Amino acid sequence: MPTHSSQPLRLPASRILMLGLLVGLLTVGLLATGLGLSAASAQASTEGTTTAGSTSSAEGSASVQPSADSTTTTSDDRSRAPDGKTIVFGIPGLTINDIDRERTPNLYRLLSDGAAANLNVRTIGAATCPASGWLSFGAGARAQAGPIPDAEAADEQDTARCPNMIAPSTDLEQDSLDSDDGAADPIREGEETGEGTGDEPGKSDQPHAQKSVAGATTARIEDFDAVKDPNIGSGYTVDYGMLARIVADQGKVVPAGTSAGSVDSILEPCVAAEGPGAAYAAADENGVVTNYAENANSTDCRLDLVDLGAIGIRSWLFDPIPNYSYTVPPDFDRETRVAEADRRLGDRLEAIEDNAKDGAAEPTIIVAGLGDSSGLPQLRAFIASGPGFSPGSLSSATTRTEGLLQITDLAPGILDSLGIDSPAAVGLTQTATDDDPQQRIDDLVAVAQKSTTIHQHLATFSITLDIIFYSLFILCGLLLSRSILARRGGTAAPRIHRGLGWVSLGVAALPMGAFLAGLIPWSRMDRPDLGLLLSVLGTAAALFVLALIPPWGRSWRGRVAALSGANLLIIGIDLATGSHLQANSLLGYNPIVGGRYYGLGNQGAAIFIVSLFIFLGLLISWLRGRGHRRAVIIAPIVIGLLAVFVSGNPSWGAKFGGTIAILAGLMVLLALLTKIRLSLLRLGLIGAASLAVLIGIAFLDWLRPAGSRSHFGTFFDQIVSGEALQVIGRKLGANLHIIQVNPALAIVTPLAVIAVLIFLRYLAHFPRFSSTGTGRTARLVDRWGGRLPQVFTDSDLHFGFLAAVTGLGVGLVLTDSGVAVPSTGAMVLLPYLLALSADDVEKSGAHAATVTSTGTATDDGTEEVRP
Repeated sequence: MPTHSSQPLRLPASRILMLGLLVGLLTVGLLATGLGLSAASAQASTEGTTTAGSTSSAEGSASVQPSADSTTTTSDDRSRAPDGKTIVFGIPGLTINDIDRERTPNLYRLLSDGAAANLNVRTIGAATCPASGWLSFGAGARAQAGPIPDAEAADEQDTARCPNMIAPSTDLEQDSLDSDDGAADPIREGEETGEGTGDEPGKSDQPHAQKSVAGATTARIEDFDAVKDPNIGSGYTVDYGMLARIVADQGKVVPAGTSAGSVDSILEPCVAAEGPGAAYAAADENGVVTNYAENANSTDCRLDLVDLGAIGIRSWLFDPIPNYSYTVPPDFDRETRVAEADRRLGDRLEAIEDNAKDGAAEPTIIVAGLGDSSGLPQLRAFIASGPGFSPGSLSSATTRTEGLLQITDLAPGILDSLGIDSPAAVGLTQTATDDDPQQRIDDLVAVAQKSTTIHQHLATFSITLDIIFYSLFILCGLLLSRSILARRGGTAAPRIHRGLGWVSLGVAALPMGAFLAGLIPWSRMDRPDLGLLLSVLGTAAALFVLALIPPWGRSWRGRVAALSGANLLIIGIDLATGSHLQANSLLGYNPIVGGRYYGLGNQGAAIFIVSLFIFLGLLISWLRGRGHRRAVIIAPIVIGLLAVFVSGNPSWGAKFGGTIAILAGLMVLLALLTKIRLSLLRLGLIGAASLAVLIGIAFLDWLRPAGSRSHFGTFFDQIVSGEALQVIGRKLGANLHIIQVNPALAIVTPLAVIAVLIFLRYLAHFPRFSSTGTGRTARLVDRWGGRLPQVFTDSDLHFGFLAAVTGLGVGLVLTDSGVAVPSTGAMVLLPYLLALSADDVEKSGAHAATVTSTGTATDDGTEEVRP
């Protein structure tokens, strides 16, 4: 591709307006089509998989609605036996890797007969204590339990501490239940007579107004305000005891056709809690547990929560067996604890089977690792066995990943399996398999190992990229300055640039290599960390070789075009097929962190944006050089809108801020191509128009059921509910946390911000390279215009660069944890720029060598001919 100075097209104002409207309408149409495809895909997915609990629904249980007296409900005309109990056994720290046929026969049998998944237990903070896990499980939202404990002097090196769980007290007077920290809060009149004053007849809106069932008693967690304290100002809304409250509110379920004699055997609409962790899950906002029992399984509640203790390390978690002590002995052995927990589980399962009433339905057994076992966070275990669950894997609408759940999915999923509507409208979707149990365990363990390895080496990889960025930034400042190039002279400059170009091309391939490494099963190797390193380097090398294949490999422009185009195709295909490369990668998102489970991540969006506009700049230059004037406008519109569709489709990229960034960059590119003078006002209008388009798409996504919404619909729901400012505050805190975790970004980010601010000031006057004015701004623009890298003498490539910087700037402001967008984008943009400059400097050096006898090259690159 020859370097040339292009003449932008001139369009009248009416055509400019029509062009803008066309881009907006096409964007809305594409993304609206994506919403339709998303709904169709969801329906097809539902037909191809089984929702947990659907077996019992097929036998006659439909959606359950409370009756007027909150005691009986008829579901449909088909009859069936009353549902059995659902029992949740919590074992914080348990992983799929702990399950073994010999060491844990009871867990192995449950997994063999039922469905399993890796469980993300992230709440607030890196690692999740058992108290926080149980609290989040009961609330169906991320929560952290306090108070934060003091470090023990005996073990100062171990700074990871968990708060002591407060065992609920059952020795209570009724007056203590009617008060909160001493303030009177009387039970509403009508409790005894059934004339409730709540929204439903016969109901009080006070949880402690309910009576305990036989075998349980009302208890209270003292000083529950201290437990809730860490959630104040956290940015998360916590509905304490949501699971227990909704089960109680739904009433007793009586299937149609049930005989009068069977009505008495129908379970009570309540949740029985056993152990301190279960009490945290069932407690209301005042710390009151309506049904606390020494043996939850002996009650007639539909749902039992049983705390079997945790598997931990010394001074971090508590002794799980037998008395909930919070002192772990020095001779702690993990395998021994896991085996003991399995034995306890087996004893409970045996007792449940022995004490089952004649004709009683089979219970549903759930085992969940509701928390971490050390300061190192990992994916934990989740197993569900019983009616409605068959051998296979579990997922949810929030993760969209087979074999992966998050802790906030559990409460809504359990409610769904009970036939009860939940606020989140999230069910547990299972995929059946014929694989033997050990193969299923190995597959889940491989995914968990992959997540752990990436989580452990993420900081090292990020710092390595930071160091490379600093080096290239310094070299870019030195080697792209025309004055320094002119002073250096000779034949060294082309060689230096050629070597720097090859290095830059290899560096530019490295980020995409981090994604492509997911195609290699390195997590199953004996050394997963070494396998990860070799996979990243190997796939990056493959991309590098791809860029050298003729015909594009004959020039630097062709190599950069091939590499940037390959990035676009790889990311686009990955997003369309389930974003498997984005998940569990060094530059994507990690299931342990749980910030995102599908779609386009921040760093992936940065690479996508930069590759898109550099590729478009090179393509437009190539088209213009061959006289395709119409294609100069048509090509960026078509390719740009396809990129918007890939990023914004809720079933594919689902990237809100990234889609706005692409739209803004595309509009800037089209404006520059049509020679529309960009003022700060027009830049603001471009941003506002892009935001308006995405808000409209978010509204359409919000109209879908809650369980089918993507990040777009969730964001719009937060605007409607008034939580948007709270969420924005949490995202700003996440940006600061990223800088703390990766101090190198403390330098990268200011550089990126300064570059964006200077760029915006410059863009307001571009493409007027020279000015007839005499003001300070005119002199600044003229002085800067003469210092631009020689590669920017090709205006089309310059336009692509400016569009890329626009996208990175918008991504910085509008994307969650957006500080990673310009930082990652710069790590790709600078290598592209250096590789492209090698072509121009190489040609200039070769040309200068031929004019030594007839003329000299001046500082501005022109030839001065000697007489």
